[in-house]
Amino acid sequence: MMKTMKTVKKAICLFLAFLLLACISACGKGGESTPANTASPAEVKEPVNLDALIIDLTTKYEMTDGFVFSSSSTELGEYLDDDLIQSYYGDASVKPDFTKISEYCVYIDESSPYILTDVGAFRLTDPSYADTLMKFIQGRIDVRIENGARYPDIDVATLKKAVVAKAGDVVYYAVGYDSAALAAALKDALS
Repeated sequence: MMKTMKTVKKAICLFLAFLLLACISACGKGGESTPANTASPAEVKEPVNLDALIIDLTTKYEMTDGFVFSSSSTELGEYLDDDLIQSYYGDASVKPDFTKISEYCVYIDESSPYILTDVGAFRLTDPSYADTLMKFIQGRIDVRIENGARYPDIDVATLKKAVVAKAGDVVYYAVGYDSAALAAALKDALS
């Protein structure tokens, strides 16, 4: 009887040791699994390429007389340097802080002094800066509206239909004959 009891105890000890090793092994593998609430790589949406977006819109809406300025360019005159930022979006004393913008692309057409045609998108590194940037952009539009009060040939109605908005981490704007359609296309692409 004693011998049988020792054999049973050994069997139980071996079983418990095996169970302990199995538990430890399972716990070690648990860190490698993907949590249930994490998106799979197929579900992660890549950020929209702002250059491609703006170029596609200018092509679709046949905007050909202006200039495209992009943060991806290193050629002088193809990106917004401090002077261009000041003249397009700032005033005599203050301008937007482009260190809070990681990427941008804008189309600016000043070929006609009577109408402003602008389309732009700015990806922010600091989302809390969105409202400030939107005020600078709206300020550009408001100056043109004020000028229109002095010069009746300026198309103020188009300027009053301008759209300045944000989608996620991108501030965008559209000014032109079809501002609503341009803004809708921007919003759809960025959402």
